[in-house]
Amino acid sequence: MKILKIMLILLCFSGCKDSYNKEVPVSNGIAPLVTNINTSENNSEKQIDDEITKVNQSDAHLKKYSISNTNEKKFEAWKHGNASIFLVTQPYKRNNKEEVKVGEVQEDGSFDFKLPASVNLDRSISNYFKCEGTASTVQTDYKAPNTGLVSAFFSIRKNENEIGLLSLATSKQQVYNNSPFGKYLGHPGYRLQLWFAEANTGAYTICKRNIEATDNAEITKQIDITDVYDLSFSQGWNYVKNEIKEDQMVGNVPYYKAKKYTIETSLPNDVKWVFKEH
Repeated sequence: MKILKIMLILLCFSGCKDSYNKEVPVSNGIAPLVTNINTSENNSEKQIDDEITKVNQSDAHLKKYSISNTNEKKFEAWKHGNASIFLVTQPYKRNNKEEVKVGEVQEDGSFDFKLPASVNLDRSISNYFKCEGTASTVQTDYKAPNTGLVSAFFSIRKNENEIGLLSLATSKQQVYNNSPFGKYLGHPGYRLQLWFAEANTGAYTICKRNIEATDNAEITKQIDITDVYDLSFSQGWNYVKNEIKEDQMVGNVPYYKAKKYTIETSLPNDVKWVFKEH
């Protein structure tokens, strides 16, 4: 009986050891990060911190971004062949969303599009450009507050599959910053976003907030940020300019101190087309 117990103990120890030392599967030649499964760390916050570190360390996070030389509609190193350009609206209700083919990308990277005369609207301007969360509103003023408004973006598709997004900005980094990972980053420059207004309207708002900022290394501190919306929309299509006016450093990571939103009636000379490949 004692011999049988010893054998069972040895078998259990051997099996447990093999299970513990089991090799982590490798995907595309990269071993995934293994963490303690009992941790209560917020994964989304950690991912954002990791992305901030990545931005700080190199331009590796921009490897899937292509940028034109000027504001002319052409990518010099285009490698995706012929593709279609779709305009996709972002209404409040999903069933009001429109996806309209508006242009083509040629094999040489040149492209063109024609915006539709109108799109579906289901929200007024008074539902937009509000201060987020606990931000203090210094001033809010809407002109023609019941006027319909909707934003839109360009989707690039090939064989009915989306291969990436087309944007307007002064740099690849500015397009990257239009995401949860770059939301508060303060790299110099601006980006443009397309909006449609059913009539002339406007919004003027100042939002002031205090947020926690980190370089994901040694420094974490509270910083003050300000967003100023000074928008005068014309009937039809408008470009909203989202520009960093002043930055502040946390370690060597730039956060914005002041950001301003205005309207551009035509494409500025220093803006470029940016393609983000999926």
